[in-house]
Order: sequence, then C-alpha cells, then structure tokens
Amino acid sequence: MSVHVRPHLGVGICLYLSVTLGLSQGQASGRLRLAVLPEDRLQMKWRESEGSSLGYLVQVKPRAGDPEQEVMLTTKTPKATVGGLSPSKGYTLQIFELTGSGNVLLARREFVIEDLKSNSVSRSGQRPLGATLEPTPSHVGSPDLEPPRVLAPSQDPPTLGGSKSGDGVPGEEQHPPRGPTGEGPAQPTPDLEGQNHARTSAGGRGEPGRPQFRCTPPTPADMIFLVDGSWSIGHSHFQQVKDFLASVIEPFEIGPGKVQVGLTQYSGAPQTEWDLNAFSTKEEVLSAVHNLRYRGGNTFTGLALTHVLEQNLKPRAGLRPEAAKLVILVTDGKSQDNAHAAGHVLKGLGVDIFAVGVKNADETELRLLASQPLDITVHNVQDFPQLSTLSGLLSRLICQKVQGRSLRGGPAPLPPPQALILAAVTPKTVRLTWQPSAEATQYLVRWSPASPKGEEERREVRVGWPEVLLDGLAPGRDYEVWVQSLRGAETSEAQGIRARTPALATPRHLSFSDVSHDSARVSWEGTARPVRLFRVSYISSKGGHSGQTEVPGNATSATLGPLSSSTTYTVRVTCLYPGGSSSTLTGRLTTRKVPSPSQLSVTELPGDEVRLQWAAAAVSGVLVYQITWTPLGEGKAREISVPGNLGTAILPGLGRHSEYEITILAYYRDGARSDPVSLRYTPVSRSPPSNLALASESPDSLRVSWTPPSGHVLHYRLSYALASGSGPEKWISVPGPGSHVTIPDLLAATKYRVLVSAVYGAGESMAVSATGRTAACPALHLDSSLPDTWFSTLPPTHPHLPSCLMAPPSQGFDLMVAFGLVEKEYASIRGVAMEPSAFGPTRTFTLFKDSQLTRRASDIHLATLPPEHTVVFLLRLLPETPREAFALWQVASEDFQPILGVLLDAGRKSLTYFNRDPRATLQEVTFDLPEVRRIFFGSFHKVHVAVGRSKVRLYVDCRKVAERPIGEAGSLPAAGFVMLGRLAKARGPRSSSASFQLQVLQIVCNDSWAEEDRCCELPASKERESCPAFPSACACSLKTPGPPGPQGPPGFQGTAGARGSHGERGPPGAVGPTGLPGPKGERGEKGEPQSLATIYQLVGQACESAIQAHVLKLHACTHESTRPPMPILEAPRALGTSSKARLPGEVGHGGSRPGDRGTGP
Repeated sequence: MSVHVRPHLGVGICLYLSVTLGLSQGQASGRLRLAVLPEDRLQMKWRESEGSSLGYLVQVKPRAGDPEQEVMLTTKTPKATVGGLSPSKGYTLQIFELTGSGNVLLARREFVIEDLKSNSVSRSGQRPLGATLEPTPSHVGSPDLEPPRVLAPSQDPPTLGGSKSGDGVPGEEQHPPRGPTGEGPAQPTPDLEGQNHARTSAGGRGEPGRPQFRCTPPTPADMIFLVDGSWSIGHSHFQQVKDFLASVIEPFEIGPGKVQVGLTQYSGAPQTEWDLNAFSTKEEVLSAVHNLRYRGGNTFTGLALTHVLEQNLKPRAGLRPEAAKLVILVTDGKSQDNAHAAGHVLKGLGVDIFAVGVKNADETELRLLASQPLDITVHNVQDFPQLSTLSGLLSRLICQKVQGRSLRGGPAPLPPPQALILAAVTPKTVRLTWQPSAEATQYLVRWSPASPKGEEERREVRVGWPEVLLDGLAPGRDYEVWVQSLRGAETSEAQGIRARTPALATPRHLSFSDVSHDSARVSWEGTARPVRLFRVSYISSKGGHSGQTEVPGNATSATLGPLSSSTTYTVRVTCLYPGGSSSTLTGRLTTRKVPSPSQLSVTELPGDEVRLQWAAAAVSGVLVYQITWTPLGEGKAREISVPGNLGTAILPGLGRHSEYEITILAYYRDGARSDPVSLRYTPVSRSPPSNLALASESPDSLRVSWTPPSGHVLHYRLSYALASGSGPEKWISVPGPGSHVTIPDLLAATKYRVLVSAVYGAGESMAVSATGRTAACPALHLDSSLPDTWFSTLPPTHPHLPSCLMAPPSQGFDLMVAFGLVEKEYASIRGVAMEPSAFGPTRTFTLFKDSQLTRRASDIHLATLPPEHTVVFLLRLLPETPREAFALWQVASEDFQPILGVLLDAGRKSLTYFNRDPRATLQEVTFDLPEVRRIFFGSFHKVHVAVGRSKVRLYVDCRKVAERPIGEAGSLPAAGFVMLGRLAKARGPRSSSASFQLQVLQIVCNDSWAEEDRCCELPASKERESCPAFPSACACSLKTPGPPGPQGPPGFQGTAGARGSHGERGPPGAVGPTGLPGPKGERGEKGEPQSLATIYQLVGQACESAIQAHVLKLHACTHESTRPPMPILEAPRALGTSSKARLPGEVGHGGSRPGDRGTGP
C-alpha cells in the first residue's frame, strides 16, 4: 500500500486499494455499487469504461465545514476500498476516468456509512446460515452512471478541501443521493488486488480556522510504543522517529482514567524506557519522548515483543484490565529472530498490534505481526522524513480502533471464538474447530497463504456452527486462518491460527547405475503412500536432447535411453498421485565416452588380402566402422567402411614386402566417434606381438604385457615416450621368451605411448602401440600396519582372515614406511622406540620429544595426491604430550610454511585439517566436538579425515563425528618437506616436535575408505564377524612344542657391563670445539707495547679455550644423567613354545672400558 499525505496536514485516512491488473474489454455491470466492509471500510465498484483508458480518479470529500481531510486516489480497475471514514458523517464520492484528452466524470454519490450499514442489517436476516461469503456486506445501488462530461486538458483535476455542499466540477450536473431501497444487493465479485496510488489532503493544524484533531476514547486505552533502536537507524533518523512518536501521541488525552502511554526501545536487548503508569499528563509523556536516548544494537523484534508481554503488559507496570491494549511497533529492518510466535501470542490475548515500517523494513513480516484488518494496521514508508506525513493518519486509525472496540463491545462485547484447533490436515484440506461463542449467530472464517502475495488469494466463508472444512488448498504451503464471531452487523475480535498443509511425499535417494555411452538406469526409493505413476524426465546440459518416460507406481527404477555419449543430463523424478503431483527429486549423470573396437588381429589370406578381426565396440548403437591401412614406406592410404553389426573385414591390396599401419574406429548413431585403434602388420614371418596392454603398478612405473607371435623371436624392442610428444623417446630390449616388462622412472599421473615390435632373425616386425597412464598414487595395502610375518602365518583362505583385510589393495601413501617406522628400520632413527601391541600384531612406535622426523616431499611423491583423499592414523597421546597444538602430519614448503596437514591441540581438545586453496591462502576446518576430545584422554584411537572437493568428514573409531564445508584445494608443490609431530608455533628446519605413540599413518587416495574400515585394531570396535581373533589366539596345545620359528630381529642394546680396568693411554685426540668464555681475570700489570694484530690473536685464543672447556663440561653432565629410551621387544617364537621376555641388555657382558655395553640376542 502506498499512501501519500501532504505535509503539515494533521490526521489522515487509511487507504486500502483493491485493484485488478489486466482489464476486461467486455461489458461491466452498468451500476455504481457501494458495500460496507468490517471496520467501516467502504468498497466501491463501477462499470468499466469502453475504449482506451489511463485509469480512474476517485475523490472522497466530507461535507462542507467538516475539519476531516478528503481523499484522492487513482486506480487501474473499476474497484477501490477506502478505510478510516467516520460512520456518522456525510461524504461525497466522485469517480473520474483518466484519458489522454482530459478527465471524464463517470459518477457522483453522497453517502453516510451508518445509513448503508442499516440497509445491510435489514438484508442480512434473509441470508441462510453457512452461506459462502465473498464480501457479503449489503451493497447499495445508485442510479445509472451519469453522462460523462469531459474536462479540458488545461483544467486541473478536482482538488479536495475547497468545495462546499452542492458544489461540483464546473459544468457538472448535480444529482441528489438515492435512498437505500433503490437497488437490491449486488452479486459477489472476485476480490482481486493489485497496486494503487492514493493522495490524501487534510486541513492540518497550520490552516487557520480549522480545529485540531483530538481523540478522547470512551474507554481507557493502554498503548505501548515498541521502537527499534538498532544501529541501522542512526542518530539523525532517530530524532525523526521521536518527532513521529510525539505527533502520534499529541491528539490523545493522557491521564490515569484515559489513555496511558508506555515505551520500550529494543535492539539486541529490549529496555523499558517508561511504564504505562510512569506519567499522568501529556506534557510529561512528550517530554520523555523528547529526552529519549538512542541506544543502538541489533534487531531482535521477537525478543522485544516477548519483553512487552512479560514486562510492560502487567498490572505492576500500570496495565488496566478494562482498558483497550495496543502495541505500536516502529522498525526499519527485518527481525533477526522469530517474531511471529510472540506476535501471535499477543494478538491471541486481545492486543491490537500496529506495525510501522521504514525504509528497509520487511513488509511481509509486518503483515504477519499486525492485527486484522491489515489495511488499517500495517504502514510502510520509503524513508524517515516521510514519517511526518504518516503521524496524523496513524493517530486517527488508532483512535478509530479504540472507539470501534468500545462501540462493538459496549457493556457486553461479542466474545471471539476460543480454542482454535486443527482437527485434521491433509495436503489439500484443513478441518478447523473452535469453542462456540454463546451470543454468535454466525462465524466469519478467512484464510490466505502466508506469503507476501497471500492477500491476493484470500478467501472467506460464513458458517453457522463452530467447524469448517477449507478445501482447494495447495500441498506443502502455510496458511493464515482467522475466525470472527458474528451477531447481525456486529463482529468480534479475530482469532488466528497458522496451518501448514503437508507436502505430497517425494521419491528419495536417487541413484544411477549401468551408465553407458547411450543408456543409464535411474533408481529411487518409493513412498509409503500409493502412487499412481512415476514420471522420469531428462534433459541434456545444453538443452539439445531431452526425453520423458512414465513407469507404474510400484516401480523403483527406470532405464533412460537412447542418450548421447559424454553428455551431462539432469534427471527429474516426480510422483503422480490421484490428487496431484509431488515436488521433484533431481539428480545429474554423465554418460560415458563411446567405446572403441578392441582385440584387433590380422590373418593372412591367399594373394594380397588379409582378414582384420576385432571385438565389437558396443552391443548396439554402432552405425559403421571405418578402416584405414597405410603403408609405412611409399604408397598411399586406402580406406573402407563396413556396417556396425560386423566384426571382420577383408582388406585387399596389401603387398608382401611392406609394413602397414591398420586403424579402425567406430561411428555411432548419435554422431559420436570413438578413439581410433591401430596395429602394425608385417607380412609373412615378421608378425608383431598382439594384445598389447599397459597397467600402472606405481606412480613411477608401467607394466607392459603382450601376446608373443607364433614365430621365433630373438628379442622385443620396446620404445616409450610421453603421449603428448614433448619428451624424448627411450627404448629397452626384452629377451625373446619374455612377454612382459616393467618400465621404471616415469612421471606420476602422466600418459605414455608405448610401441613394441618383435625382432626376428630376418628383421624387425611392425610395432604395435598402446597408451597408458601412470597412477597418481602408489599401491597401498590398507592392512599394512600389520607386520608381514602375521600374514605369512595364514593361508589366503584362512577362516580367521578378516574380510576387511582380504580386499584388493588400494592406492595411497604409507607414511609409516616412508618415515622408516617399521620393525626392520626404526632402530636407526633417533628418538623412536618400538614395542608390541597388547591387542594384536600391530607394532607401536613411540616418538619422543624433538625426534625431528622429516622427509623431503619429492621422496614420497605427495605432489600427485588427488583432491579426494583420506588421512588415516591410529595414535595415542602420552602424558608428556605438550598442551600446545602440534601437526601430527604436515607438508611444508621449502621455507617451512605449512601447506597441508592435520593439527592436534591438547589444550583446546580439537582437531584441525588445513590446506591451501588455488590462491595459496590457508584454509582450516576445526572439529572440537565431545567425540573429538576422546582422542586426548590417553587411549589408542583410530581417526579418519575424509577430504572431498567441497567438504571434510571426520570419523573417530570408525564412527562419523561431523562434516564441515571447505573450499577448493590447490595443488601440492613437488619440493618441500613432510614432517611428523612438529609444534605449530615452531619454525625452521630444527623445530621442536611433540611426543606420542603411533601405530598407523596412511593417506588413501579416495574419500570413501572411512565408510569401509572396521577398526579391527581397536578392541572396543572389534566385531566378531568382521574382526575375528588374531592368529596369536590359536587353539593349539601348549604341551606339544612346535617347529622352530624364524630367526628374530636383532635385540636392543644391552645394559652397561661392569667397570673394566684402566686401559693404555690412547693417542691425543683432535682439538675440540671452542669452549664458553671464562670469568673475568684480575687486571694485570702494564706490559710492553704490542702490535694490534698480536693483541687480537691472544684474545681470540683465550675465548676459544674458555668456550671449549664449558662445552665439554655441559656435554659430560648431560650424557651422564640421561639415557635414551629402550623399549621392550618380545622376539617372535614358534607356536606352542613359551619364552621369557628379556629386558634390554639382560645378556650384556662387562668390557675392558667404562663405555662397553652388552649386546642383545
């Protein structure tokens, strides 16, 4: 609603415009019809003019001498509604048609609201109970429209405020008003609403001779002003808000028995500025408004409305039970919390809410908060200066609301319906019941969608009993329902309730399978409700190919086809119910590339012909095969085409003394073409190898295999180069009996072209070629945390071998192996100890403080790590683990800046995954949930950090804990360092590191391993079916000794032996490092003059001697009081034998020197 009021004109009138866009060109009703709506609103309709029209001008002005303002509005349709009219005063209504040549007077009427209402009462008794209600107040007819009279374009349109009774537009014929019996009730018409523009002019306080508007309600009234004081208003605009409040309050009589005013300012937290009983005069209230202090903050309207309910509308704050209760909300923005619930409670308690929005206020929210009718209680202005034009209008509407309550209520107001209950709600109907009102003869039920344009779809009905069934609703939509009691022309307060119709169930869990180049199967999970049909539609990403199919309601899948190859499709599945369709479930799939022919072979025929055979590229869809053979020497290429249903072709004209390259490719019906496949053909005895295949064994190698030809081959010549052709070509020779070889030292994740030819005694055959790509990640056994000896004790089909350990190897990086944390290598690493696990064959490695485990990134090939990967580690934090954050594992640049890794913070009990985005900006994802804190309680825990392209999932002990979003990751550099246990605050190559125990540390090159792992290493997570007992829990007899086991690994360093005798004096050792400077000596006597160079030399020698002495002392003291950790290792033994665990150094022997130590077994 847009209302324009001339400044300084005092009190205004609320305008509500009902407008229908898109005019009909047919004949209209031919009469002017007036209808009185609730709240004394006047609805008017007239005959639509023929021909082109710019719209209509509606003029409503009071009788001459009345201080009330007059109204002018424009509309596009022959329909308008005006509110705020006095029921006992007389008005003159004039309607003009706006044309390009001037304004044409269509009709003129004089009316009094009470006269029209009395006619409505006399006719309402003839309407049966329960009849449907479009606007049903009585319609009073007027005479036929008067002959139009055109105003010259130079004349001004009719203005308000200056005409007297009996005056009109110059040249207009005056007609006396018709009585109420001149016309019967009009037929109901649809209430379509649109946009209108109104102009209101009033005799304000600035006009001499016009009395100011004053409001003295017959009953007391308690008004609470709820004023938004958030930061978005600002100090200058807040002063305009205070001026607006003073202008609204000024017409009312303030006093204990009259109107009381309270005010609460809200932002982040509401604050009562003064209660209802704080002031007893208007002067005191206006002074308090003037002194109101701006607070600033956020916009929590819901919290503020709750504060009004719990603090301001209480007897202790001055609330009077018999008084009318009003809340006037003034805000400039959208609430940051749920305000609708608190507003609904206030309105249910009989509080009238007026909502005034300024600038960026959300009008939809204002309409949800305000009381009915919304055309009176909701106001919105474009900016703060326009508030001054609204104050008088709002004062009169508030006064009218209070007076309307007293007039309707009187000594015994009509009680509203109570206890509204949604008895039954279906996708298309709502059955509503309520407690009946004792004095009501009918009930008026209104409902509309709870949306910004919900008023356009508003419907209403009258019923004679406390129950109604609302049908024709839309599934999955919110509706506002209001019920009023009716007794003749009297209406009660409206009671409202919100109802949401349930949405029709949609299919769930859309998935795709059997995706080929021209078809795919889409599957879904059905619904519990019976479905008539499922409609499956698909459309390509560019919109060039689409299709649709329908399957029965009991189906859960459908096959789509024919599709185009290498194309992305959007697939939609919709449930078709008997009463309508559900929302759509959407998914995307991409068809595969068309396959190429394979298994090419050549058979020589008599003469110069050969037979080429191949395996079909696809079961169907191949239109034609194109075959080309080209001599490698002189000669031109030849070409033939064969139908797509064949698998052989005869190639003529191949000479016996030339080599040929034969190429075949397939053309498909959708226009796609496969990749060409080639082989080299050498006639007679120099047949080449066949079935050349490439397989990636590791990131830096390819396994090449082939089928040897029938002749005697001396050796094979294998050449390889980058498929792009940018690098040099290399070759190797393979002995004749061989049929496979591994090419080493290749680039990771790189495509190579390999050619293999057979070398015979008579010469070399033509070469066959194939392309293959090295892997991005090396092969990884996800059970690699278990020692090799554990697997060697079990046959491949051993019943105790868990199914999770029998899976084929995956791809990834075993960082335990990369850092030497294995049984055969750990002893050479400083600061690392190993001990057996109490719960299985897995070894536990302890990394002591400052162990400094660092490797170059180029040695591990982490640069090929894909964006989707999973970091897996099984660790235990020790009491001496530092409280500060440390990187369990991280990749750092050459200047030791972090790039990728996992941080553990024992102080905050949190886990953080970080990487760098394509702009080299560090991005982090932190998990600090209760499940994460268990990692820091001193037990072993297995953690999976599953990293996808847009999210990171965390699993603790094979249970999903949380999921966080993350941006795109950048590529890893080839150079840099990989570190374990590095403190987060440390910098440089010799930084400090944390102490902890580690059993598993792997990076799997996919983000799905966490869902497959069973955490068999953890006793608490072991399941008997998937994690059976380890072989150590065997059922063999302990009395029968088994065969001797394999030789165990070397033992640890033994304890120090007894002190030996003094040995012979050894030769002098090398000069040690310079010691620390000694104490300052006494001042010596003055010596003979020396040269400056001699003095510097003597000083340097003295400093070096002092530094060397102190360093030697410190070194001796440190090595005397500390010893490196020596973990216990139990040597492997054969089954059925027992052995005693030995302490480190138990078999040590004394030596001849103090430093001699024993040796382990």
